Amino acid sequence: MEIRPCQPDELDGLCTRWPTQGRVHEAHVAKQSAGVATYLIAWRGIEPLGSGVIQWNGYIGSNGQKAFPAAVEFNLLHVRENFRGEGVGGELVRAAEELARNAGIRHMCIAVADTNPGAERLYIRLGYRPTGVFDVSKYEWVDDDGRAHRASDRDQLLVKVLESSGTTDGDLRTPESE
Repeated sequence: MEIRPCQPDELDGLCTRWPTQGRVHEAHVAKQSAGVATYLIAWRGIEPLGSGVIQWNGYIGSNGQKAFPAAVEFNLLHVRENFRGEGVGGELVRAAEELARNAGIRHMCIAVADTNPGAERLYIRLGYRPTGVFDVSKYEWVDDDGRAHRASDRDQLLVKVLESSGTTDGDLRTPESE
């Protein structure tokens, strides 16, 4: 498995091998081209296995922004159904952490919906810790028939310290308190 930022010249192949409604891949690559995100794809040869987005402008939710203003967020993690259970999600998270660490970022945030305990277990296993900070995310998604839907989730902010800074994973103080 190889994980790398999606390149514009890979977009046609990605869309062919992993069709999505609502031009999702194109939107993520556009944000990457604008410099505000990195769209990571996990590949096995020419087959895309999963993806995730590093939001370089920080955590999206307002409560999380206040608590961890210098953190970046890794979100929109998705592993294609045929490849779940193979460690793809964990490898995508680790690749995002490495990019953030190399950019000098000390904290990475991940939001997890109350309704997704499996994802929460994965993130905790990867070293992320609950912060007691919650936000509500509202979003639209398009089903396989092309119908748009609106939804919302109550998200808990999980944070991981990316480099040694004198704090331990169990001592996640907000950056302004350090």
